[in-house]
Amino acid sequence: MPPRVSPGPGMKLALAGLGILAVIIIVCEILGWPFLRKPVENLAMRQLNREVRIEAPFKLQLLGRLKLSAGGLWIAAPKQFDAPYLLDAENITVSLRYFDLIGRDSSEPLTIKLLQVERMDAYMLRNDKGATWQFSQEEKPDKPSSFPNFETLVVQNGTAVVKDTVTDADLEMSFQTKEGSESKNAVSVVKAEGSFRGHSIQANLETPGFLPAAQEQDSRPIPIDAWAKYGGVRGDFKGTIADIADNNEIQGNFTIKGPSLGILGDLFGIVLPTTTEFTIKGDVMREQGLLVVNIDPARVGSSDLSGKFRFDTSGEKIFMKGELHSSNFVLADLGPTFGTRAEDGSEIQSPEGRIFPNRPLNLPALNKFNAELSLNFQRVDLGKAFRAPIAPFKAYLDLNSGKLSLAKIDARTAGGSLAGTIAVDAHALGASGKENPDDKSRPKPEWSMDLTWKDIDLAKWVKAREQTEPNEPSAYITGILNGRTKLKGKGNSTAELLGSLNGDMAAYVNHGQISHLVIEALGLDVAQALGLVIDGDKLLPMRCAVVDMQSESGMLRPEVALIDTPVTLVLMDGKVNLQEEQLDLRLIAKPENASPFTARSPILISGTFADPNVKPKAAPIAARIIGGIALAFVNPLAAIIPFLDPGTGEQSPCADALRKFNAKSSKGTPKAGSSSAGGRAVKNNAPAPEAAAEEKPFVTEPAVPNPVEAKPAQQAPAKNAPAKSQGIPGHGVN
Repeated sequence: MPPRVSPGPGMKLALAGLGILAVIIIVCEILGWPFLRKPVENLAMRQLNREVRIEAPFKLQLLGRLKLSAGGLWIAAPKQFDAPYLLDAENITVSLRYFDLIGRDSSEPLTIKLLQVERMDAYMLRNDKGATWQFSQEEKPDKPSSFPNFETLVVQNGTAVVKDTVTDADLEMSFQTKEGSESKNAVSVVKAEGSFRGHSIQANLETPGFLPAAQEQDSRPIPIDAWAKYGGVRGDFKGTIADIADNNEIQGNFTIKGPSLGILGDLFGIVLPTTTEFTIKGDVMREQGLLVVNIDPARVGSSDLSGKFRFDTSGEKIFMKGELHSSNFVLADLGPTFGTRAEDGSEIQSPEGRIFPNRPLNLPALNKFNAELSLNFQRVDLGKAFRAPIAPFKAYLDLNSGKLSLAKIDARTAGGSLAGTIAVDAHALGASGKENPDDKSRPKPEWSMDLTWKDIDLAKWVKAREQTEPNEPSAYITGILNGRTKLKGKGNSTAELLGSLNGDMAAYVNHGQISHLVIEALGLDVAQALGLVIDGDKLLPMRCAVVDMQSESGMLRPEVALIDTPVTLVLMDGKVNLQEEQLDLRLIAKPENASPFTARSPILISGTFADPNVKPKAAPIAARIIGGIALAFVNPLAAIIPFLDPGTGEQSPCADALRKFNAKSSKGTPKAGSSSAGGRAVKNNAPAPEAAAEEKPFVTEPAVPNPVEAKPAQQAPAKNAPAKSQGIPGHGVN
């Protein structure tokens, strides 16, 4: 047997050193390496670039795995934020495996075997310059690093204060969770309360653990049950979520109720109209990278709606594309959209003596997202005054960079149609204009409307009158209505818009009839009117019924306004001030069969829209004044007839009325000048000075000049010259 070799002094010393080291390690492992607390604290401060405090008792275990326990962890918030700290936690335990750390790619999420916290408070603050959780200038606060993979996560009592100026959030949150491989009955609860985008909010979410949905390595969907109250809106959701750190997979059913859709739009950062109470049911899912929302059914006010919408959230702005359907849409439900209610759906009292809503509309929100929608409404209820609805109504809505248009309008009603475009341009306001709605210096959105209506049967369209006798007509007026309006304006509210309108509105009734009682009442023929009340009414043919209103800065004036029947000719002149909501009109009736009771007194319509005053003038109007008003209508009437009554030409009933004006006004009257309309000579019978003095202007200051003086004969077109169009713009003269 070979001789035994005894270790030399060097070997003994090394073995002794290893033994002592092992003992030290074992002792330190048992004690938890308490002397490393400060070095670990200093290391964390250098890594995070801010103050970090690790409280005793401190215990670190290095054998087999890396496990750290501390009595507390405190991380400071950046100095530029008014926050006491970023994180303050008590009784923390963190456990990691070495093989999860060795060779790990920095782009991959960190796997944490265990994170257990007895209590933790956090201040999550963000503004346009950074966030409390942003530890370097290069790190983007809106794009945090990948969420760690937790095998076990336990937070017994967690709270957080969230203040985010970017999303206008001010929340206090509480959360508890116990989940992971060691938890058989995992449960997580999150509660939030505070304000978000200008409205109060409360929310509650329960799920059997967030970990599978938050971790990239586990894409299993987890069930979720949540509800939220936001500015009076209540939403409930039941479904599943998965991969919330990347693809935000979601699928489930929802029910939402509230006082106004506008509040719901604020919650999701999109534009929805102000409405009355609504209820929406539907489902949501992620499909090919898009969020798909199906709504069926929805009830808004008295309207039924449904639709399918796809949201693309990958760009700078949300883009929505879809289709909106309705089996019955009530037009009155749009009233709140134009200011009759506040954005929260509550009623608004108009200023005393006013009826136009003056609430600033949330038009800056049009800049927040883009949209393309097709509208297909089977039926649009126009209200109690109308017998026939619009059925169907189709249009295309486009919203791009603050410019909204409702184009390709195709609507049918009472045998006729409505077509055209309505648009508003609010791009100059920007998305933040809502912050100062009373700022008079901010830009005003531009509105435009170009609509044409054709062949609408008034007998089928307007609600029937109540018949007191079997043989009474069922309508006050019948005929085929045609017309067009082309208007532009600027304003942040409905009142401001109407007070700025420029353009014209024209309408013509062909093959019409009107109540004999109405015409005689306008003519103040007391004898016949009383007889009709006793004997019953009948319809008279309307030989001509036309109106052409011109608007300039919200001041409406009739270029032409007359109804001609075999019994009476009715004329109207004056003005309507949309800006001040003032009426200043005069109705004049010229009966064909004047009776001894016919006073020929004009009817004056004055006062405000809220409190109109309709009464006959005390003194009869001079016949020459009636002739002057009729002559003032000659050229505009001649110009507008070809557009509103195409193809009739010289056979038009209104053309016959022109010839009648020409013939009757020239009899027995000194020739004061001449005019022409469509090649027809017209005598201008201006009233004598003394007659004009007797008939003082009826309007308030500034007074409307005498129609004949306002359109003197020397300014009329020469004979056989084409008349200048005062009717529908965009058309030539026949």
